[in-house]
Amino acid sequence: MNKARLEKLKESLNHTDVSRRRQAASMLGEGDERAIYPLITALFDQSLAVQDSAAQSLIKIGGAAVAYMTIPVLRKEASQRNAALLILKDLGEVSVPFLYDLLKDRDDDMRKFAVDLLGDIAVGVNYELLIPMFKDENANVRAATCRTFGLLNVEEGVSHLKEALSDSEEWVAFAALEALGLMESEDGVTSITELCYGPSQVLKFAAFETLGNIPSQQSKDALIECTKTTDFITKSAAIKSLIRHGIEPGMAFLGSDLRVMLKNDDWEDKLTAISGLSTIKDKDSLYNLLDLAGSLDVSYPENEERIIIIKNAVLNIADCSSLLSLLDVNNLKFRGMAILVETLGKLKCVEAIDPLVKLLRSSLRDIRREAAHALVEIADERCVDSLIEALSDDDGHVRKQSIYALRKLKSKKAFLPILDLIGKDTYEDVVDEGVKALLSMDSSKFLHKADSYPENFKIYIAKYAQETELLLDLSKDNSKTVKMAAISRLGSLNEESAYNRLSELLKDADLELRRSSAMALSQYSVFVDGLLSAVRDSDMWVRFYALKAIAASKGADYIGLFAEALRDRENLVVMGAIDALSNLGGQDAYEALYSIKYHSDDAIRQRVEEVLQTL
Repeated sequence: MNKARLEKLKESLNHTDVSRRRQAASMLGEGDERAIYPLITALFDQSLAVQDSAAQSLIKIGGAAVAYMTIPVLRKEASQRNAALLILKDLGEVSVPFLYDLLKDRDDDMRKFAVDLLGDIAVGVNYELLIPMFKDENANVRAATCRTFGLLNVEEGVSHLKEALSDSEEWVAFAALEALGLMESEDGVTSITELCYGPSQVLKFAAFETLGNIPSQQSKDALIECTKTTDFITKSAAIKSLIRHGIEPGMAFLGSDLRVMLKNDDWEDKLTAISGLSTIKDKDSLYNLLDLAGSLDVSYPENEERIIIIKNAVLNIADCSSLLSLLDVNNLKFRGMAILVETLGKLKCVEAIDPLVKLLRSSLRDIRREAAHALVEIADERCVDSLIEALSDDDGHVRKQSIYALRKLKSKKAFLPILDLIGKDTYEDVVDEGVKALLSMDSSKFLHKADSYPENFKIYIAKYAQETELLLDLSKDNSKTVKMAAISRLGSLNEESAYNRLSELLKDADLELRRSSAMALSQYSVFVDGLLSAVRDSDMWVRFYALKAIAASKGADYIGLFAEALRDRENLVVMGAIDALSNLGGQDAYEALYSIKYHSDDAIRQRVEEVLQTL
């Protein structure tokens, strides 16, 4: 930065306009040591924005000169002092020698600032110069020294930190605990444990927290011992730390305390308890967990996640017998009962079949649904009669679940009841599930009367049946909806007769059938001769799908066809042709696309431009 420019910026620091002063402070950061003093003075500007720009510029210039000239600012007002702390910290190691001089300063605050900054900088710090600060007359300085040794992570400081645990000022001991936790000092565990038995509740909590941060068997053993001797309030803190360590399945002795913690109002405590109970598989807690889940209002989003956590814990803890013993508990809330029933299904508890069958007749819809779902999971032949009985349930979901369970069991005994049900059921998803079940149980028996079935039966048959002749017949049904459902399947059959039928349908007088046929051919990349004439169909969707089908099957043989389609009157067809030529590539495709580079439509021009750049 030349002198004239520097002088101009220094002059601007005194401008009446704040934005000019801020801009000047910021631009001086591009300068050298000549800009340091003006920037130091700018730290005293009335505007915080100017102060901040000056601080950032000083950090940018950096070096020992900036650190040296910033030290005196620590003695000024709070705003300047905070800026100086930021600058010295961000300057890093270069600040360290100047901070040593402050360790013997008569001002308590200056000694504390120096100790804090040495911890924050951490690099290039001679920790031996800091050890005398453990004996400083000022408690804040002693606490800062503990913090700094934690940040420096110096093993030689552990003995001093252990000694600081018995400092006359509680917050010094608190800082020492934090430092030992930060260092994960196993050497400090014994001294920390002694605080667990001391008179100060605050230090007890802090000691438990610190032991939880030290990953060692010794700290774990200390926490276990503490849980046996302290009152419940402090014990819960010890248990939280123990869980953070990772409790083991063998720690069943924690069960009663965790069950008490589960009843706390604080959800952090509840979640800690749930985690612990799940780990030790405490079956005595199952009722409490189910009752807790049952009490949650699902209209609150946070409760959905909590219910999932409880469900997972119940699934991890429970076995069939422990859950069955709770089925007769009358005061279990219905949502808790629903989770219990769901878990019986997930555990595939065959011995729960009879109780679950009884629950199919429950007055509560959600319980009936979960019972039906559980029977699906268990899928045992002994459920068949009860599931057939459940086909007459008032709730459509229960009927659908029952059909699904019977389909999994492939029970031919249920064939006629299901056929009878779907003949009169008003829920389409029940009919859909029923047709799938009947095809699975005995397709020939179900399909031999296919001609006589109502339209919705035929639609679902077309959706799931595998028989080519049946689908060909359905593609000629009197119902157009049935025809279209069958046509959409024909392309997937890999049968010449199916392809011939699709080719024939490309010439059908009905527009929707032509579209369905072209769509099916394009979906399964099937080529039939009828596509060559379909690209000139009066309907743009037929032309579009015909081009897609040809491109996906024999595109390389028909580049001229795509070039011709580039001049189609409908943009949809033109875009389809562009995509086809883009995928084919080569000189012919390039020349065809280049010929419409100046197309009248903006979207087409843009698309062509994009494709030409890739070919």
